[in-house]
Amino acid sequence: MAIFGAHVLVAFIVACAGLLWLRSRSSSKEMRDIPGTMGWPVIGETVSFISDFSSPAGILSFMRDRQKRFGKVFKTYVLGRITVFMTGREAAKILLSGKDGVVSLNLFYTGKQVLGPTSLLTTNGEEHKKLRRLIGEPLSIDALKKHFDFINELAVQTLDTWLGRRVLVLEEASSFTLKVIANMLVSLEPEGEEQEKFRANFKVISSSFASLPLKVPGTAFHRGLKARNRMYAMLDSVISRRRAGGEVRGDFLQTLLRKHAGDDADKLTDAQLKDNILTLLVAGHDTTTAGLTWLVKFLGENPEVLGKLREEHLQIRERLNGTSHLGWSDVNNMPYTNKVMNETLRRATILPWFSRKAAQDFSIDGYDVKKGTSVNLDVVSIHHDPAVFADPERFHPDRFDQTLKPYSFLGFGSGPRMCPGMNLARLEICVFVHHLVCRYSWKPLEEDDSVQPTLVRMPKNKYPIIATAL
Repeated sequence: MAIFGAHVLVAFIVACAGLLWLRSRSSSKEMRDIPGTMGWPVIGETVSFISDFSSPAGILSFMRDRQKRFGKVFKTYVLGRITVFMTGREAAKILLSGKDGVVSLNLFYTGKQVLGPTSLLTTNGEEHKKLRRLIGEPLSIDALKKHFDFINELAVQTLDTWLGRRVLVLEEASSFTLKVIANMLVSLEPEGEEQEKFRANFKVISSSFASLPLKVPGTAFHRGLKARNRMYAMLDSVISRRRAGGEVRGDFLQTLLRKHAGDDADKLTDAQLKDNILTLLVAGHDTTTAGLTWLVKFLGENPEVLGKLREEHLQIRERLNGTSHLGWSDVNNMPYTNKVMNETLRRATILPWFSRKAAQDFSIDGYDVKKGTSVNLDVVSIHHDPAVFADPERFHPDRFDQTLKPYSFLGFGSGPRMCPGMNLARLEICVFVHHLVCRYSWKPLEEDDSVQPTLVRMPKNKYPIIATAL
């Protein structure tokens, strides 16, 4: 019976893929003038796409091969849909500026279902502007200052456990960033049973975003929806206690609940509260986790950069008389650290492309893109353009001494959908890196440059190291 069920499931998947492919073939006729290839029947170029994505070179090799054949704008069929990839500053301006409502965000079906219909990432137009305004206040500089001591203390406590043992940097970064964002959002304590349940559910949710859209028990998508429901039940309990006046905290949820009780224009339903808490958990975790891990890896591979960075932080520690009590002003006096951070985001390009959908017809490089077309901005090619970044494979933070032209560097995106948690991410990384380089040197335990086949680029081996005291 189990074998029969598996065969039925495989047949269903193949049938669905076939229908998607046939529909995309008819759609491709509308863009016959755009060069490119649809690849093999049903699967298109998905195998090559995933294979290149997981390689040390990353998706850049896939992009460069097709750009040589077709130019800066090309079409292909990957991951179940026909997509037009485009690169360059002009493309970035069209797709990210939000001018004239040319494009909208284009999440995969699974992502939309998990995040919910009222998420900041699934709304557009005036509703998106409203949500972004409400969310922006708790993530402002003034709001972050309230959480600074917690972030600083958590970084110290996390690094206290590193000495002399095998450390998976990705796992440590993941734990650190999730504890930070969960405390900021709902005042969740960094240790205890609730934290463990929260973390377990979040990991299942996070792994479901790029899964097949099958609500069948045992599939990643089904598990993700179940974990989302368990997390929402936890949030329902917290919201209920807050509304009853039994619990008042200085966190993101409390801010939104105050808004909820205010003018009609600022009221949010419980569904909106929960969808956007989950959205900020996702947005405030995966990318920052990946960025922190790549930064540690690049520092380990570039001792001259590490030496210069350590000098900046030891000077800060000297001004603090050797204590671990960083101040807000110290974080705002780390110029080289910020260059290292930018270079990490350029070199790793954690989000290799930004996915959009044409909300109206538009033209680029002489090609007509029809309304409804999936369009992806190829960010990795922009970040590795030798005309902008000389010797782009070299890790060279000082290249950011020069003023770059708009849309040349997209580490946090740009335009109306620029990362709302950018300041939080920079704060977390600056604080963590300060304590790391002042306390430890480290060496990798494996040489492996391959990456996980996930939407956010992360080292496949989680970058195992052993740390020794300075």
